[in-house]
Parts: sequence; structure tokens; C-alpha cells
Amino acid sequence: MIKLAKAFYRGFIGGPSFDNCIHHRLILEDKLLTLDVPDSNVAAVPSTIDISFPYNSTSWFYQHKKNYLHHEYVHMLTENWMYLPPVSYLPSSEYGMLSCQLRIKQTNEINVLDIVQLKHFVIDEYDNFHWGPDGRNTEIKKDTTLESSKMAVPFEPDELEEEILGRIESYGKPPLSAAKEVVINNCQWVFYQVKRNNALSRHDFYCLPLCEHAFLEVKFNHRVDRSDKHKKWAKHALESQQRIMESIKLSDLPSDHDNLITDNSKND
Repeated sequence: MIKLAKAFYRGFIGGPSFDNCIHHRLILEDKLLTLDVPDSNVAAVPSTIDISFPYNSTSWFYQHKKNYLHHEYVHMLTENWMYLPPVSYLPSSEYGMLSCQLRIKQTNEINVLDIVQLKHFVIDEYDNFHWGPDGRNTEIKKDTTLESSKMAVPFEPDELEEEILGRIESYGKPPLSAAKEVVINNCQWVFYQVKRNNALSRHDFYCLPLCEHAFLEVKFNHRVDRSDKHKKWAKHALESQQRIMESIKLSDLPSDHDNLITDNSKND
């Protein structure tokens, strides 16, 4: 009864619960990465998570990497948390979802240890992909230009450019705000955000240099299913994101690291 009353007061149930955290210990070559992540409230088939990530190895990276849009990475772990109404009458009544994913990235284009270079790299990588041959913005530009050419009165050059940019803002991949430097637990991270002004859903990224050509990336996905209910859980999701980030610590690998847990069944 108390839980239900609290749910009605907050306006939602679900989301990350820090009363039920899993402490992860991941080996990054000579470093130990630890973090506390609330257990998922999304039903999924349990799977085994690796705990050893030789991020400095190019062969290891290309053997395990995944590709999605402009992202090329090795997956480490993922957790998802649904936000739901206090009382659900329909199967698809979700307010939205917060997810957290850790991954390793590599690049030979910059010196990752140079924070200024990394800040520009993450933004340029996004722009170069979406304005590239197969990018969404390139597709919108081609379609709009073709549409204009078939009009009785085609757009003037400046009108065409304005129309293209307007469509990109509405349903393409608009320019991102500049990446920022944030310090968490004495570590200097690069933070950037992917979002559109006409949508509440967004992706928040935190990048931590590991060596000259590799970095750790933490991605938070704020997926909004019902915009009219977003205010109810937005603050909780952001506070949960901050708590997870503050739990992340990178230290030297202890000499007794052979005793670390090597098999952790989790949902990812």
C-alpha cells in the first residue's frame, strides 16, 4: 500500500532502483573499472557478461566490434529500466525507458588522450557520417533538391537551403551542441548529447580516454514514449544517470585480480 501511494505521488513506477544494485568489476588490461548499476526491471533472457577487455589490442577490437550508424564499438554491458504508470490498463502504456550501455571505442584519427581533440572528434564523427554518402542528411538533401526540380516554380537557392535545413531539423540529424569537459571522480570525461529540438528523446554520451587510440564510452538513452508524461520521470532518470556515473571508478588492477568474478549472468 505504501509503495502504491508513493507511486501515485511520484506519478510513475519503475526506473532504476538503487536498493537493488549490481556491483560490476571489469578488467581493462592493467586497470580495474568498477561501477554500481541498478538491476533491470525489463524481463530478458540472462546472458554471460565478459569482464576482461584488452582495449589496446586492435585485433581484439576488430574481432568483437559492432557497427551502428557512426558508432563502431565493443559492447561491455547494457541495462534497461522502464517507467510505467502507477496502474497499467493497457499492455503498451509505458511512459518511456532509460538505458545505460558501456562500450569500448578505438580510433587512429586522433590522439584520444588529448581532450580537445576528442571533443571535436565525437562531433565530427557524427556530422561526417550523416552528411556522408549514406547519411540521413544527404538523403534529405537529395530528395528535397529533386522535389524542387519537379516543381512548377522551383525553390531559389537560398530557399532550397532553408528548406533542407528545416527538414533536417524536423526529421533528420541536426547539428549537435559542442562537446563539453566534465570531471567525475577525478576523471576528465567528454560529454555530448544527441537530440532534436522537436523531440524529448535523447542520447547522452560520456567518453573517457584509456590510451592514445581507445576510450570508454557510456551511453544513456532517454526514450520518451508519452511526451505528456515525461515530466513525471525526467528528473528521476537524470538523477539516476548521475548516480551511475558517480559510481564509475578506474583504478590500478590489484595483484590478486585472479580472484575477480569471471562469470556474471546478467540481462543485456
